Amino acid sequence: MKLRIPLFPQINRWLSGAAVLLVCGAATASADSYAETVLADNPVAYYRFEDAADSMAITNAANPEWHLGYLLFDEAGNYPKLQQPGIENNSVAFHLYTPEGGVEQRSFIEVTYAEELNPSGPFTIEFWARVTSWGAGNRCIVGNVSDFNNGWWFRQEPGATPRWLYVQNGGGIYMAGGSITSKEWAHLVVTYDGSTIRFYGNGQQQWSVANPPTPAINLGGPLRIGGNSATGDGFFDGNVDELAIYASALTEDQVKLHYAVGLTNITLPPAPAVITADPEATEAYSGRAATFSVTADGALPLSYQWYKNAEPIPGANEDVLNYVCNYETDNNAVFTVVVTNAYGSDTSEPATLTVLTNLILEASPDSVTRTVGGKAAFIAVAGGALPVTYQWYKGTTPLPGATNQMLWVSNLTPADDQTTYYAKISNPWDTLDTGPATLTVVERTTPVPDSGYAKVVMLDDPVGYWRLNEPDWSFYAVDSAGNFDGEYTPGEGTITYGVMPGIPRETDPAIAVSGKAEVRVPWALELNPHGPFSVEVWLKPASFSAEYRNVFTSMGLGQGGGSGPNGWLLYQQPNNTLIWVLFSRGWNAAWLGGSWDLELGAWHHAVMTYDGSVFRSYINGQFGAELIYAAFVPNGDGYASFGHRFSDGGAPFDGALDDIAFYNKALTADQIQAHYYATVKLGLQQTDNNLILSWPFGTLQQSDQVDGPYADLSAATSPHTVPIGNAAKYYRVKVQ
Repeated sequence: MKLRIPLFPQINRWLSGAAVLLVCGAATASADSYAETVLADNPVAYYRFEDAADSMAITNAANPEWHLGYLLFDEAGNYPKLQQPGIENNSVAFHLYTPEGGVEQRSFIEVTYAEELNPSGPFTIEFWARVTSWGAGNRCIVGNVSDFNNGWWFRQEPGATPRWLYVQNGGGIYMAGGSITSKEWAHLVVTYDGSTIRFYGNGQQQWSVANPPTPAINLGGPLRIGGNSATGDGFFDGNVDELAIYASALTEDQVKLHYAVGLTNITLPPAPAVITADPEATEAYSGRAATFSVTADGALPLSYQWYKNAEPIPGANEDVLNYVCNYETDNNAVFTVVVTNAYGSDTSEPATLTVLTNLILEASPDSVTRTVGGKAAFIAVAGGALPVTYQWYKGTTPLPGATNQMLWVSNLTPADDQTTYYAKISNPWDTLDTGPATLTVVERTTPVPDSGYAKVVMLDDPVGYWRLNEPDWSFYAVDSAGNFDGEYTPGEGTITYGVMPGIPRETDPAIAVSGKAEVRVPWALELNPHGPFSVEVWLKPASFSAEYRNVFTSMGLGQGGGSGPNGWLLYQQPNNTLIWVLFSRGWNAAWLGGSWDLELGAWHHAVMTYDGSVFRSYINGQFGAELIYAAFVPNGDGYASFGHRFSDGGAPFDGALDDIAFYNKALTADQIQAHYYATVKLGLQQTDNNLILSWPFGTLQQSDQVDGPYADLSAATSPHTVPIGNAAKYYRVKVQ
């Protein structure tokens, strides 16, 4: 084995792809200075941290007379340190430590509030950061907020993740990049073009959100570098350099060029490439990726070339190799990597790949009981060597076309009772069978509604539908779809039955919850499909709160041995707006929102859909926002809760709930509007001389007789005034 001696740090490689030297247009990274490149794009403010070591003021290179920064000392009188190695020349260093028996020391830089630094339209925030230590909590690198309700900040989290928080009336959009390696420079950029927010790490786009909530602009807080101006804590330990703020959205090409130029101008002493951690021998299943990684130090840029059996692998030029292997060609193959820079190269020790061929049964179908007219789902999952094929059987007979991991059996009849299903799973080397699952079919005890809002819902074939109209002695919340009755669980709170009025135009009541009260629906595969789905809820908030309140949740913990939550929840935010939160077996969640101000004491219709690719949100029949979040993992072990958050009862909802439904498909915008519009009613108000008609949506119609015929008053807009002295007319609202 070779002795590995760490030398000088390299640029962080991000999870989504390695850092690369980029050339954009005619300008090359080596020809231009970094400062010239940034200034050519007209920043509002540009802090290079090239000031004298004893300076107390930080120059704005974009306009030396405006928006100066000032060094602020900590409790021990320490200032941020200037003239530290950085991008092109110097950077500023923040040092965070806790003396024995003392309090945590911290220092930062502040720029007095200015409107020019807080544009209401398109903007870009760009800087380089180098982490010295992680600490136990969140640490703010750069922030421009007046409180938790206005502005933005970047923070570094304990899990080596830089996270952008865009504050929106007390809520926010979180966008994670890749992981940062300690003591390595990373280039972080956020752009907003008026319609989409994008987050870049080391020249690569990591995340984007289209149609985000309306920005809540910082209205008075300072720009703070190295600390959180909203809370006065979360201080950074590391270096910051080349902070620029623009009143425009940099393009992807501009971001890449800035990164490429900065990459070639990092001020580090020349050092040859040296491998500090060799790739290790590994096992992988045929058809799946085997992962090898190498760690190296030396002067940048570093280049990589991977080899299999001493032959170069085309395109294998990153520090991590994800190699899709094949048993026939790759079993016992030997992999090495050569790391090179301008001052030398180093070759790793060999690592052997063992290719596996067997299958592993990860999930078998469960026996279920469902109702006549309903549907049942069965799932089988196998890991191991690819390609994997599935064939489902009913009894001993193969089902034509049933070749997916999930099998749906719909329109159940009494003849389906006590039938069994299993899957045969195969690959070219192995075959296994799941155990049989028995389907029990029972008669429906709740009739399908034949009119009103419930009929509109049932026509769209929900998997579960809870009208929450039971009398106050009820223990079960009946599923009108017939399969998944919930349990009324007051817990430490209160459930009020028979709340009137329920949703508009309906005569059946709703429920109200307060404290840690909820309706629990046991976990079922059909309510948490690995594919398209929709969830729908009517809610009427009774109060505001300084906390997040959990309206509706399908969320579990630790599915498949993972840590952190999986599934989703619907939050009422402290600013009284709604937002959906999506999880991926961890607390790094995606937020799907929209500017939805909730009116106390009024009913609101909230829907989330997933078509297999895109999540979308709707409020009161109208589109809110959309998000691509491939990391989402369905709830795999927790019950659904109407009223608070899974089993801990956290932040319970205070208000009324009604007509909650699950679907194993993505409802269309037209279907969602039809559900909401089915509740539309015509308002009537009388003054001394007039009747005033009002309606939220649709077309006003008029007739001389109560039973029609009715004609559209297409020119009439809400509110519509009718003089009392006119001849008698009848009115209604037509909703498409």
